[in-house]
Amino acid sequence: MAPERRELPRFQRIALDHYTCVPVPGYEKDPAVTAAILEFDPQMIPLWRVQRWRTPEGEVSVVHHGIGRYFPAPRYMRRYLRVEMPMDARGPAPNMLDVILEDDTTLQYKQGGWGAHHPWDWSVYAWCRFQYDKNTLEAWLKRSAAKQERLAHEREAIMAELEYRKQQIEPFLLKKAAGIAPSDWKKLVAAQSDPRSARELRPRKPFVDLGDRSPRSKETHLRVAPAKGVA
Repeated sequence: MAPERRELPRFQRIALDHYTCVPVPGYEKDPAVTAAILEFDPQMIPLWRVQRWRTPEGEVSVVHHGIGRYFPAPRYMRRYLRVEMPMDARGPAPNMLDVILEDDTTLQYKQGGWGAHHPWDWSVYAWCRFQYDKNTLEAWLKRSAAKQERLAHEREAIMAELEYRKQQIEPFLLKKAAGIAPSDWKKLVAAQSDPRSARELRPRKPFVDLGDRSPRSKETHLRVAPAKGVA
C-alpha cells in the first residue's frame, strides 16, 4: 500500500521576519500622521516588517507597517526584537514589538498566507489614539479602584481600633461616673449647655493690689510691681 501523500501548504514562510526602521521603498509612512501620533505618544517608534513567503506562483516579499517601543529592562521580555536602524538614528532601537498593521480578515490570511497591507494613513492615527485613551483610562480606573480598596481597609482598621478602645475604656469611665455626685452632674450639664455657666464654674483668680509695697502678695505669693512714687 502506497503511503498517503501529504499536501504541502500553499503559503509558507521561508525566512525569519526582518524588522527595520529604514524606510522600505514603496511603503513610505505619511510624516504628518507620524508627527500627530508622536504628540500624544512620544514613545512610539514606527518600523517595517519584511517577510519572505513561498507561494504557488513563486517567492514574494511582503511588507507591513508596525509600531515598536524601547523597553529599558529587556531581561524581562520573553523574546528580544532585533531591528535594523538607520545610520543617522538618534534614539534607541526598539526592542519590543507593539503591533503590526496587518488585515487578518482577508481570505488569504485564513489560508495560511499573509494579511492585506494597511497603509500608514489617518486611520492609523485614529486607532492609536483610541488605544492610548483606552489604556490610559483603564490604568486610571485600576489605580482608582486600588486606592478605594486601600482606603476601605484603612477605615475598617480604624473603626476596629476605636471599637477595641471603647470596650477597654468604657468600663473605666462608667466606674468613674458612678462616683460623681448628682449635684456635680447638674453643674456639668449646665456648663455644657450654657457657656455663661461654664465661666461661673471656673475658679476665680484673686486680685492683687498693685499698691502694695511688697514684691509678693500675701494671699497669692505672686510677684507684683511696686507702685510708682513708693520709696
